[in-house]
Amino acid sequence: MIGGDRLVAALDVGSTKTCAVIAECAPDAGHPSAIQVLGVGLAPSEGVRKEGVTNIEATTESVGQALREAELMAGEEVESAFVGVAGPHVRSESSSGVVAISSDEVSRADVDRVHEVARAVVVAPDRELLHAIPQNYSVDGRAGIQDPVGMAGTRLETEVCIITADATPCRNLRKALDRAGYYAEEVVLESLASSIAVLQEREREAGVALVEVGGASTELAVFMDGRIRRLATLPWGALTVTNDIVKGLGVPQDEAVSLKEEHGAARTELVGSDQKIEVQGPTPGSTRTVSRELLVHIIEQRLDETLGLAYDELHDAGMLGDLGAGVVLTGGGVMLPGAVELAQGVFNLPVRLGEPGQGLGGVADAVRKPKFATGVGLAMYGAQRRRQSGGGAARRTLGRVAEWIKDFF
Repeated sequence: MIGGDRLVAALDVGSTKTCAVIAECAPDAGHPSAIQVLGVGLAPSEGVRKEGVTNIEATTESVGQALREAELMAGEEVESAFVGVAGPHVRSESSSGVVAISSDEVSRADVDRVHEVARAVVVAPDRELLHAIPQNYSVDGRAGIQDPVGMAGTRLETEVCIITADATPCRNLRKALDRAGYYAEEVVLESLASSIAVLQEREREAGVALVEVGGASTELAVFMDGRIRRLATLPWGALTVTNDIVKGLGVPQDEAVSLKEEHGAARTELVGSDQKIEVQGPTPGSTRTVSRELLVHIIEQRLDETLGLAYDELHDAGMLGDLGAGVVLTGGGVMLPGAVELAQGVFNLPVRLGEPGQGLGGVADAVRKPKFATGVGLAMYGAQRRRQSGGGAARRTLGRVAEWIKDFF
């Protein structure tokens, strides 16, 4: 990296947009993932769908455009980026490990050894290991232990959440970066990155569902007792809403996006029945008038169904009653007036909008929107990885979030 270890670049390659964030690791002991945002770049995504890269040349162009725009804004050049991956090909499974405690009490070395045992799983050739996240520990059969270091015992066990992805999408992301003149420093699960940017520690402890409505899909991540408990990819996202507008109003897709952004809302009660908007007419250059209430009705119905898929996932898993902190909405698909209120009606739980905030400096206002959650989270993740490899005073700033990130590997 041209800017050295102080700089970190992040790349969120989505179905509708590619977002690049360049940041500087901030020396903030109060927030172990603190960053100074230096530059942000956005480019339309033409070669990505929910299953991954579908056009390598188009993806390369999008990646290069977003990173160059971020470099120009930051006044810095980078060579690598932490890149996110998501989609239905991501899977999670549990693995357990057990070791004998080497002395009278559990040491950090014992914890490291049991992690290694639990991670020693066979990954199929067509899969790539992304993360191995400890869920809990047991000492001499006493379960539910979050940090066993210092406890007396003879036998240490752990359960680890193994997260893998289809190797082909990961390889194609790396190839797109390589062709654009960069390399992928690490491939990171997007919902975990987003959680770093928008969730609070108390929410992860109390139980929270992160619902990220992206372009082609909606990512669901559930946290309880500070650990990841469930991951799911749901098949509808913001593109589904856009496609409904195209069909319902008979307009081209680019106009449907503009109508959603400029006149859209998530609840029909927020607009009057007499409000009108102009849309493209049947002949070139002509226009026609339609009811804004119809536009919002289309959006509300599809977004309600999309959030309903998340509700069904939580209900079927028996987790709704364990979400003490409720639901956090994020992603570009929820940047509409009334989205939080709509979600409250769907989940019957407290709901808030997840925007990157804590631990941000620099041009932070440029990324305080739900659509930047993954990009900012990847940058914060990368900043913490920098600190972990730096040692010294930086290592002493590790807190719960930092240890949680460290446990990914």
